[in-house]
Amino acid sequence: MTAKYSTGSDDEDARTWTRDKRFVLYRWSDKPFVGHRHRYETVEHQLVVAYIHDVGVDIRHEVRSDDTEKFADEWTAVEYIEVRDYGARHVRKPEARWLN
Repeated sequence: MTAKYSTGSDDEDARTWTRDKRFVLYRWSDKPFVGHRHRYETVEHQLVVAYIHDVGVDIRHEVRSDDTEKFADEWTAVEYIEVRDYGARHVRKPEARWLN
């Protein structure tokens, strides 16, 4: 029996990483503040997957903003997950409170 449609499981677009690799999976921006003085401040976000060969994977939520002093002008991780042989560790920095 054959499938009626493609399930998209073909590996023709897949890539294998065999050395260190940093990949920006998604980028977006928003205005997370509701107060009248800060509501126009824009925060840029990016979701980064960093593969460290023979070590593991880091998944990082990084932010930056030129409009507000709550975040740095350069990309900085506010939340990340480290995946290693011994397990996974989720770290959330205090700056992440501004994003909920």
